[in-house]
Amino acid sequence: MSFKSLTMGVPPLTAEMPKPNLQKVLIVGLALGIFVADCLTPLGVGMGSLYILVVVATFPLNHPWTTKIAITGAILLIFLGYWGSISRVGQETAVINRSLSTLCVLITGLMTLKNIYSRQALQTVKEDLEVKYGLQTTELKEQNHTMGILLENMQLIKNDLEDKERRLRVFVDAFPSGMLIVNHLGNVVLANKLIETLFGYSQHELIGQSIDTLVPKRFQEDHARHRMAFLENPSTRAMGVGRDLFARRKDGSEFPVEIGLNPISTPDGFMVLSSVVDISSRKQHEAELKRLNQQLANQNQELEAYNYAVSHDLRTPLRAIHNYADFLLEDLSTKVSSEQTEYLTGITTAVCEAEELVSDLLELSRLHIKDSPQVCHVGTIISKTLFLLNFDKDVEIHTPGEWPTVLGHEYLLKQIFQNLLANGVKFNHSSPKVLKMNWRQEPHGMITFSVEDNGIGISEPYQEKIFQVFERLHTTREYEGTGIGLAIVKNAVNGLGGEIRVKSELGKGSIFSFTVPIGENYDDA
Repeated sequence: MSFKSLTMGVPPLTAEMPKPNLQKVLIVGLALGIFVADCLTPLGVGMGSLYILVVVATFPLNHPWTTKIAITGAILLIFLGYWGSISRVGQETAVINRSLSTLCVLITGLMTLKNIYSRQALQTVKEDLEVKYGLQTTELKEQNHTMGILLENMQLIKNDLEDKERRLRVFVDAFPSGMLIVNHLGNVVLANKLIETLFGYSQHELIGQSIDTLVPKRFQEDHARHRMAFLENPSTRAMGVGRDLFARRKDGSEFPVEIGLNPISTPDGFMVLSSVVDISSRKQHEAELKRLNQQLANQNQELEAYNYAVSHDLRTPLRAIHNYADFLLEDLSTKVSSEQTEYLTGITTAVCEAEELVSDLLELSRLHIKDSPQVCHVGTIISKTLFLLNFDKDVEIHTPGEWPTVLGHEYLLKQIFQNLLANGVKFNHSSPKVLKMNWRQEPHGMITFSVEDNGIGISEPYQEKIFQVFERLHTTREYEGTGIGLAIVKNAVNGLGGEIRVKSELGKGSIFSFTVPIGENYDDA
């Protein structure tokens, strides 16, 4: 009987084993049964070798000490069987037989112990592997879970980026001007829909092409040089400031453009965002406006010349009528009736008013000065104006301690101050007649001058009308004049680049104030 055959019935490691206590009882019973059979069997038959079954039966228990006890007990029972046998014949054979049985039991026991130890080692390895496998499985599950979350997040990020890219594309395509993004090599990496309309290229045709494709050939060399200079010193600015820029369409035609450059830093390197605007319509409008302005300037020049000629030529017949009326009054003063004298006096008065009107119109036509503005000393202008006006002694003039210098035309400033001061005295019944002149510096390089009087004042409904030509609030019988003085003032202030306004209340005087660009320094009066 081989060990292999004895172990054929041994259950595998994973099989369900009988209960250990019952198995031990069976092993003890097996040993006792073999012992009884050995005692009843004549010596030399070899019943002792059956104790191998007792040792092998301990193998399923998987307990080395149980096997060792079984080996020791089997050897004792082998020798006890020798002494308890019913026959003692063939003693030498019995001793040999018992010795061989003992040897077989020992060999079987050792092999059984070895298998038990091996199985325990395998079990330990199996448990370790199961633990490690369990840990690895748990780690793999966690990693798989983490990887799944990462994949979901990556998908969300991808979807978000795709959505942002779509929205960016919609925004770029909806931009009111053409948009190009060019890399540091000068190649187009993005173009919007309007670029297709402007240049006639599709977006796919432009992507990857050199930006020089859109530049007329005569400008390409200079454009490459300017582009390299921009890369060395990038900043947000308009391209070609002070120069007319042109772009070239796919069909070779050219059109004027306005281009804005914006440097941007991207993960793919430095790039330039360019906005392109077709200014063909603007150029046409500018050319038409320039033509109309030149036409208007020519017409104004002709009109000024005509006004000056008419005003100058009207003075000759008016002067003749005036002289003839004076001659008649002088020669016929004793020969005509008082009524006729009154008629001749009326003619003289009307002619004087006409001459004054023509003079004022002539002054109004002279206000369109084309010379460059100069630094004017206001104190000197005021002194000359007051000297020419030569007011009566009942007129008081209050001036500040010093006057500024302004940027303008001395002739226009003289007209302004002369008319405002004259009106302040003319439309004034107070005694004394007080005129207060002052000035103050304003922000943005302007100076405000003011002339205040204690005259009759102006009611609010008429405060805007008084600056119109021939607008009078009183008849010539009440106050002499042509009604052009304040129109001259307004035109002169406009010619200096300022504004004029009045603050007045009927019966309480008026304050006329106007602005003029400031000069370089101040001048003492």
